[in-house]
Amino acid sequence: MTVPTTSWDENSPAGSQSILLGDNRIREMKTQVREVIDADHKFESSGTDADNGKHNQVSLIEAADIGSGAEGLPILGAQTINGKAELLFSDEDDNDIQITKAGVKYPSQSTVLADWSTIMELIYPVGSVVTLGVSTNPGTLYGVGTWTAITGTVVVGIAGSGTFDTLDGTGGAETHTLTTAELAAHAHVEMTSQRDNGDAGHDGTNVAGCNNPYSNANAPQSTASAGSGDAHNNLQPYIVKYVWQRTS
Repeated sequence: MTVPTTSWDENSPAGSQSILLGDNRIREMKTQVREVIDADHKFESSGTDADNGKHNQVSLIEAADIGSGAEGLPILGAQTINGKAELLFSDEDDNDIQITKAGVKYPSQSTVLADWSTIMELIYPVGSVVTLGVSTNPGTLYGVGTWTAITGTVVVGIAGSGTFDTLDGTGGAETHTLTTAELAAHAHVEMTSQRDNGDAGHDGTNVAGCNNPYSNANAPQSTASAGSGDAHNNLQPYIVKYVWQRTS
């Protein structure tokens, strides 16, 4: 805070001095009051500014102990802790709540009302999995732990039995090619050729008296294959995010 340029003597003017000296003392008081208030408030000398009296800042004097507040009058002040002024709130029973630590403002990854790392350890214990919309490692964001990215894999809740009954079990594939066993049950109908001329000696060759050649009776006709056998898409509807697991 700027030291006021004007001082006053509370014992001046004395009762025996001229009353005219009172004018000078009043001017000195007005100047110093303005200079003191102006340190933390907007206080123009004209006194007519619309923002006059509004706070610019709050200056606190560093103390070894800010003490305890009276009933209904708690204290907010600067107390020296480990050689540094910290902001504290003290209630009427002298219970101190430290609001800053080591000059770090609230909120932070330092002690703020409680130890930040302790809070983060409780919220994100080892084994925690988080989903984020930013690529920053959670160890940087939260200030605790070693985190490993989970990539290309969705997370499923563990079940009492079945495919998902093992913690950290993995499986599945992005694409899949059907096997014969996975096809729906079905039947193929085979077409056979028939002789229709009633000639018992007809052997299916093009001979005299046989206008239509046929293959041997009951010989099966081949059927053309269909499909490509390519792998098909095996994905559920999805949204892509950064997923991390705390490993230590």
